[in-house]
Amino acid sequence: MDIKKFKPFLRTYIDLSYQDYLSKKRPKKFHHYQKKRLQKHLEKIVPKSPFYSRFVNESGKIVYDQFPIINKDVMMNEFDTLNTKRISLKQAKQVALKAEENRDFAPKIGTISVGLSSGTTGNQGVFLVSDQETIQWSAAMMKKAIDRRKFRGETIVIAFFMRANNNLYETINQGKIRLHFFDLMNPIDENLARLDQLKPNVIVAQPSMLRLIAAFYGDHSLEYKLKEVFSIAEVLEEMDRVYIETSLSCRLKEIYQATEGFLGISCHHGTLHLNEDIVFIEKEYLSETSNRFIPIITDLYRTTQPLIRYRHTDILIERKTPCPCGSSFIALEKIEGREDDCFIFYVENEAQIVFPDFIRYAIARSSDKILQFQCIQQTKERIDLKLELSSASSEQTIIPIVIDQLNKVFPSSLQTRININVSIGNLTNEYGKKMRRVISYVKRSD
Repeated sequence: MDIKKFKPFLRTYIDLSYQDYLSKKRPKKFHHYQKKRLQKHLEKIVPKSPFYSRFVNESGKIVYDQFPIINKDVMMNEFDTLNTKRISLKQAKQVALKAEENRDFAPKIGTISVGLSSGTTGNQGVFLVSDQETIQWSAAMMKKAIDRRKFRGETIVIAFFMRANNNLYETINQGKIRLHFFDLMNPIDENLARLDQLKPNVIVAQPSMLRLIAAFYGDHSLEYKLKEVFSIAEVLEEMDRVYIETSLSCRLKEIYQATEGFLGISCHHGTLHLNEDIVFIEKEYLSETSNRFIPIITDLYRTTQPLIRYRHTDILIERKTPCPCGSSFIALEKIEGREDDCFIFYVENEAQIVFPDFIRYAIARSSDKILQFQCIQQTKERIDLKLELSSASSEQTIIPIVIDQLNKVFPSSLQTRININVSIGNLTNEYGKKMRRVISYVKRSD
């Protein structure tokens, strides 16, 4: 790494190390420090963004609470005026789509890298990151994901599975760290053969891909030692966690990375923490008594495409007890899924919401013979349930139990009207696409 890159890398690494220390030893000072960083960040970027500049009050004072809460639609509609480099959405999409088509992700707009989200929410996002931001991201990943004590001087070889590569990820390659990109657009057999030849000590992939890797090594012995395995991109189901950890003989950790930034990562105790040293987070609780919340994010590092009070669509379940690691960063029980994938029923024209976790639990507890599932709310009264069962299972025994367990989480007054269609077979996700276990196509109309 040349000196121009090394300085911002080192500054970021030291800053994150200092905040990690404060979060564990002096949490009150950390939150005070974070608020000062938030104000300083706003004063730096708001004048450069025409969109955000309109919300500065008449006195010229920049007040955090006066910024509106935005979402993905606003971010895309205001793309041209929100970013600080005067890059148009049309220009950015042209570069990103050409990169996807040619599978060459190196081209930039000047010093700005462009990427696309997977678009599974129906609105494909475009993100911009500068060279400086990619270096800062690299420092954050090095600090949080790589425990060098596990490797004792050996080269860290990372197999990284994604639908699309980006200059962002390539910054990981430095010193004794080598990242190898596995393109999910390539045939699965080709990727698995290459993986077996590479013999990495770190694998980063979606749970659906990790299941395929685990199944592959069920048929072919795993002849190399894995030090770390990270789940990304998809909701990690407990049945997937158990299967992957058992098959690969390695604890499965999570990296919570989205178009909106590097949001969280598991600590060495396996608890998923939000990266409060990178993002300032407000919590929108779903009820007064719930520990479920929607995160509202302000990224404290992004300056090219700033995010201020951005409302995510993920439902996060907050951990009620402190994590043994000692960090005061927000700890999660799990990422439940998207807000859009709550099942919605109407009782006397009033919307009744069933959270995805209740649906998962109802299915999983029905039988230990259920290997995989997908539950889809097609209409207000039609549910399609796909089950993959172990070979020794009895469909006639399991199906009535699953239907009964699901009915218990649906509104009792509607149980006789809800039609649950169950199909049995191998549940295969379209390769390269995100696996979604719980999906709802019913949207709130009130």
